Amino acid sequence: MTLDSAQLLAALQSQGDDLVRTAAQSDPDRKVPYCPGWTVRDLVAHLETVYRWAGQIVRERWQSRPDRAERAGEGVRSLAAAHAELLEILRTAPADLACWTHWPAPSGRDYWIRRQTHETAVHNVDLHNAVRGIPAGGAELDPALAGDGVDEMVCGFSRRFRPWLREAPAHVLALHAADIDRWWWIRLGPGEPEFGRGQTDHGTAVSGRAGELLLWLWNRREPAGLDVTGDPAAVRMWRQQAHI
Repeated sequence: MTLDSAQLLAALQSQGDDLVRTAAQSDPDRKVPYCPGWTVRDLVAHLETVYRWAGQIVRERWQSRPDRAERAGEGVRSLAAAHAELLEILRTAPADLACWTHWPAPSGRDYWIRRQTHETAVHNVDLHNAVRGIPAGGAELDPALAGDGVDEMVCGFSRRFRPWLREAPAHVLALHAADIDRWWWIRLGPGEPEFGRGQTDHGTAVSGRAGELLLWLWNRREPAGLDVTGDPAAVRMWRQQAHI
């Protein structure tokens, strides 16, 4: 079961508020683990740009993808304003909003609430990783929110990797979030990959807590510590071919 938009909006607010508070107390030149070349300053600038871009799409009901030029951010104060503005836009958008989305969705409002919640949650992990200097493993993440994030990645965001996620012979990668007992699958082959929910016959299975799977899928942790059965080649391939 995925989270509804009210639950996701609450998470977007809490995750964003925590991120803004933490960024205000952080060294902007700290490097961000698993984000090569990024500092805290870059992370803040990226999120501010994304918030304003997503807010514009929803507010102006864009029907095709608008350009998004990365620019120098104006700092944490501007990030806080962009986060607050995005929340207000999403809260007041009509439930049946039709606008551009990266992949098909019944409602543009629900799509952007979910997308920005998980964008924020993963980058909040990035920020805390930079502050601590020790990357999170994922076990500390809220299982319900992390499980929804895994679902969004497998059944949504992964579509953006279709040109590169190819494998011969065909292979099925199964994912099991043991703490919430949910399954997903990724069917790989020489053609476009397929993605879905539920248990299926597989060649390789990766099992762990929902938060651990989420961070692994986002290449924010190594697979060491996860329960991997079957051929580990698919695990290595995800690391190499996803997020290109």
